[in-house]
Amino acid sequence: MRRILILASGWILAVAGFVLMFVPLPIPLIGALPLLLGLAILTANSKPFRRRLQMARHRFDWLSQAFERFAHRMPALVKTMIHRTHPRAILRLARLRARRAGEKLRHIERH
Repeated sequence: MRRILILASGWILAVAGFVLMFVPLPIPLIGALPLLLGLAILTANSKPFRRRLQMARHRFDWLSQAFERFAHRMPALVKTMIHRTHPRAILRLARLRARRAGEKLRHIERH
């Protein structure tokens, strides 16, 4: 029950932050902090969400650069989210899979 409440609060913060990003308020980018806090809560408590955000950062370099640009200004929870979703893990996994596939091919060719 606790996990459901945490995930629900993360989604509420993320959606509210996204909506506030486009509302014409006198404070620019007022929705950035709730959006990032919601994303941080979701990545800390949901591995599939963390992987999807990591894939999005891998696919869209501008998104990854935007996260890195503002990381030093954010709370510790957001900094952890930015660090945990860095796309380098996807590249490392791709290299590992390629190495394993190469080892399997060499093993098959020997026998």
